Amino acid sequence: MKTINKLLAPIKKKTMNALVANYKWLEKQVRANNVTYNNISNNYETNIDTKSEIAAISSYKREVAINEILKSKEYDFDNMLVIKNPHRIAPLSALALFVTDMSCKVQYTIAGKRGSDDYTVCDEIMTKYHRVPLLGLYENSVNIIIVRLLDENDSIIASKKLRIIIRGLDKPVHNAVKLSNSTQPLSKDFIFVSGGYHGGVYAFDKKGNIRFALNKIPQYCGVYLFKDGRFLFPEKHMRRPAWGNANTVVMHEMDMMGRVYRTYYDKKGLHHWAIEKEPGGNILALSSSTDDTFMENEIVEIDRFTGEAVKEINMNQLLPEKYITRNDWAHINSIEYIAKDDSVVISMRNVHTIAKISLEKGELVWILTNPKFYKETNVEDKVLKPEGDIKWFFQQHAIQIVHDEKNKDGRLHIMLFDNHTANRRPVKWFDKEKKSNIMFFTIDEKNMTVTQDKYIPVPLSVTRSNEEYDTKTGKVFAMCANLKPPIDGYNGKIYEIDYNTGEITNEFSSELDYFSAHSIEFNINDMAKPLDFSKDMVVGELYAPVKAEGNAEDFTKLLDFDDIENNDDKPQICMYGELLQIRALDHTLEKIYLYNENDTYIQDFTDSEQTIEVFGTQHYYMSMPLMAIAHGNYKLAIKHNGKLYDTHKYINIF
Repeated sequence: MKTINKLLAPIKKKTMNALVANYKWLEKQVRANNVTYNNISNNYETNIDTKSEIAAISSYKREVAINEILKSKEYDFDNMLVIKNPHRIAPLSALALFVTDMSCKVQYTIAGKRGSDDYTVCDEIMTKYHRVPLLGLYENSVNIIIVRLLDENDSIIASKKLRIIIRGLDKPVHNAVKLSNSTQPLSKDFIFVSGGYHGGVYAFDKKGNIRFALNKIPQYCGVYLFKDGRFLFPEKHMRRPAWGNANTVVMHEMDMMGRVYRTYYDKKGLHHWAIEKEPGGNILALSSSTDDTFMENEIVEIDRFTGEAVKEINMNQLLPEKYITRNDWAHINSIEYIAKDDSVVISMRNVHTIAKISLEKGELVWILTNPKFYKETNVEDKVLKPEGDIKWFFQQHAIQIVHDEKNKDGRLHIMLFDNHTANRRPVKWFDKEKKSNIMFFTIDEKNMTVTQDKYIPVPLSVTRSNEEYDTKTGKVFAMCANLKPPIDGYNGKIYEIDYNTGEITNEFSSELDYFSAHSIEFNINDMAKPLDFSKDMVVGELYAPVKAEGNAEDFTKLLDFDDIENNDDKPQICMYGELLQIRALDHTLEKIYLYNENDTYIQDFTDSEQTIEVFGTQHYYMSMPLMAIAHGNYKLAIKHNGKLYDTHKYINIF
């Protein structure tokens, strides 16, 4: 430990009962230990000023430094090290590091504030080397934490009090939500909210206090939660031009500490929703076809550890051509997996359709919608036959399987959020009601029938939104993410509703819209484990540049990049790990060239056009992966708005 830290340690122990550091201190340890990540393709020398490190590699380096800190045995229970926000992205988190003479577990209690109860959680790992994730801290507060050592019988060996100061959060997560009404305690500890055009990523407790937040904004669909408490974070500004909304092509598997397990590259990019196929297994996500003019119409299975797309299903091949009338004809917005027959159930907003698809066969199994919609089509026999009265859904979201141990009837129970609008695909039977609904259905797959068990009306939420139902507590959550019109100035609501009585037991209000919300528990045991360095941490691939012999363009007649008007539409050049990235307005960057006297490498973005005006206003980074480019010295040129420019930048690859 550096001299200055040795001098400060007694003072900090007295006032904080620990040596409290932050991510900047941890970054110094990374540099002091000369931690490097060696699994890269090439080395680069460039005059591009803006460079940043791939998120997974940054996490790797911090993890190595943390391991070295523990190996040093410098910190014990009486003199532990607490690093606030160690991964720079989760400001309400901290990591406690120390060693003990005997193997034990660590339990801690965060004292309640602002009406919230104490929060107690235990790291169940028996070890002498402790890396304890501290989650659930309060913003703008001195957090009082009681830390206890437990033996294998959960008897207390020792305890101590910590005081950790956390500053206030910035917008949009500061005071993001408030408890508007409550008749009984919320049935869940935390609600996790993400996405929307204006919102951030945060979690709040039973009283509406923010207890988790990210200081980085993902793509507008938010992050994609996995069963183990991790999530997939899609980079908001790393995308690829498409026929419509540009999909995100760089994602990170991350935990609530902000630690990244893998960075994924994906050629086509992802949108809307992604889940684990099984806990720890492959990723099922939504994508877009790239060999035609359609968008948000594909299902993709991604190998969890290699990033390879191992299966793709294009809905253009499964539904009638009469509905494939525009780029965004399907608009798949959610997906659920059924393990027993290796199938998925998906929601397609723009055709008011829920469909089951066999992953093994790539075939349509059944369709749930008003039978009128597919009458006299080639899939009419796949439409489930209604039994009894059904109130139909329109432009729905968030298809989910209802898991109820009491139901042993062999039938499939599902639920969805009925946004109840029909502007994207008008149909004659739309009733024009200004209410959304949480809907529950039972499907008899053997007899191809469907019954509606229940629907619960909620305020009109025209897009996004989702629902949850806990059959053990009998509570339904209605996540109304985009209220139209707003209610008392609030654009988002979260309701806890009694399934049997329809009583609203808790109501939370948000000034900002969001994409989805979910109940969560912090998976302390998973976050307390060290990273597994045996697997690649940067996986998948992007479309590679094409090599042309000699000069593919007349590079002697380039325009001067500096002459482009200096406003927000001017391209910006940076390096993100082994990706050369250029930020530009949608579809204005046509090609990137790396060239020398012998060869030219071309990254071409002219395989699509923008047909939807609103998406043409977006700025984002387009990538040229450098991993497969031959060693050599290259100059950088671009084609922007039909003109070739000399950027005055070079990259030497060796």
